[in-house]
Amino acid sequence: MDTGLISRRYAKALAEYAASLGEEDLVYEQLHPFSGQFDYIPRIREAVLSPALPDDEKAAVIFGLLKEEPCRSLRDFVYLVLRHHRESCFFIMLHSFLALYRQRHNLKEAVLTTAVPLGKDVEDIIRTRARGVDHCTAVITRKVDPSIIGGFIFRMEDTLIDASTASQIKLLRKRLGTEPLRKI
Repeated sequence: MDTGLISRRYAKALAEYAASLGEEDLVYEQLHPFSGQFDYIPRIREAVLSPALPDDEKAAVIFGLLKEEPCRSLRDFVYLVLRHHRESCFFIMLHSFLALYRQRHNLKEAVLTTAVPLGKDVEDIIRTRARGVDHCTAVITRKVDPSIIGGFIFRMEDTLIDASTASQIKLLRKRLGTEPLRKI
């Protein structure tokens, strides 16, 4: 059984079904934070994969992770997956749907790491610059990491811009050498 093929087919079916109901954006918004929870909380995976739990309880576990009531297409999709005993592929289906949605809507995931929290206006400037360079819409996740001292680190797929003070200091140390005394 090719789980990748099955997952892509189910993800495509979800995308088309949600689009036919006008809920594709809503499904993406509901699944985006959920995919991380399902991946990192082993008890959730165990509950969904457990053969001892009936489908209604498995669905309740999945819907309990969502911030709001699931839309019709997502609810129908979860019951379809459970009815066909494809729970083992559910996590891959979620990621396949998210990847398909990003591809269809020309979205790219980006991470912006700064030493201190930034305002929304700075994020909008970075999003505009990313659109100009890569002709896409960047979905930016902000992280705060005081260890970079200042500046920022921006990562979007294969692109990395490290303008942090910590990396500049590291580069300067490397250029000056590690010897305590140098003659000029």
